[in-house]
Amino acid sequence: MVSEVAAPTEFSAQVFEFRFEVAERVVLNQHKGAALRGALFHAIRKVGCSCLELTSCRPCPLVEACPVSFLLATVDDDGKRGGDVPRPFVINPPLEAKNIYEVGDTFNFGLTLFARSVKFLPYLVVGLQQMEREGLGVKYESSPGRWRRGSLRLRNIAALNPLSGEEQILFKIGNRAIEAPNKPTTHSEVLAITKSNGADQVYKLRFNFLTPTRLIKEGKPLSRPDLPILTQRLVERLSSLSSEYGKHELVLDYDSLLREASEMTLVEDRTYWGEVRSYSNRQQQDLSLSGFMGEVTYLGRAGKLIPLLLWGQLTHVGKDATKGNGWYSLIAKELSQS
Repeated sequence: MVSEVAAPTEFSAQVFEFRFEVAERVVLNQHKGAALRGALFHAIRKVGCSCLELTSCRPCPLVEACPVSFLLATVDDDGKRGGDVPRPFVINPPLEAKNIYEVGDTFNFGLTLFARSVKFLPYLVVGLQQMEREGLGVKYESSPGRWRRGSLRLRNIAALNPLSGEEQILFKIGNRAIEAPNKPTTHSEVLAITKSNGADQVYKLRFNFLTPTRLIKEGKPLSRPDLPILTQRLVERLSSLSSEYGKHELVLDYDSLLREASEMTLVEDRTYWGEVRSYSNRQQQDLSLSGFMGEVTYLGRAGKLIPLLLWGQLTHVGKDATKGNGWYSLIAKELSQS
């Protein structure tokens, strides 16, 4: 039983961490985020969709009221950004290098829901239960002639606030009820972290791109970080997410943000290209999820940029964010000009 989740009063992000124990060996391909997104949301669709015979949510007569469509295949023909709008979630995949998990290993991954989408947490829980039954990962021969996927056992669910470091345990094994989350990151909280207008504050910004980050310029992916392009994509993404799922679109001073980003100085680049591919069952083809990874450092006046970049840690940036791409951590250190 899941407690009712209240809709937020301002734009927010609620990070969840799902913590499992491996019940039967799990074998994953290189891109864990794609596997998790596929398995979890196939499970949600299986238990929650009443029109499984359709290949798309668009022609479904229930699309406007269906929570499964809201999570999986968001469609808004009247939306100002067109019929397809950004999904209200991102996956935070496991970051360890290993792809094979043995019985008894822990297996944790995160998922972030934006603004009003948090009220659909119960559907995620049902999806997790179905994913436990169906298994996860690549099928392998567990015994002669017996092919199967690995399986997981849910141990607990936590709601996290990455900015404050707070954690709330919503569920742990042995409990029947799941508490409503109350540790969201809000726009007010993000703004409160930096009150500077950027006029006299110099920052050292260190990004660590944890998963492949795929920023497109003139039809081609960038091989290295470009702070103005990253800023532009974050403004577009945050504006779109807040417009679709918040009470109103966040007001972002695009010109000032882009000017500040353009004036930052690159002082260290330790990024590299992460070549990753994943097979799409829906599109029946192999897809590139490659992008740059690693650390990069900038120096300059960044007071106005900080809130946007803090949000970017939660929203991710660039292509395939829902699958876990474009996930970075940021260290913003204020420096004295003396």
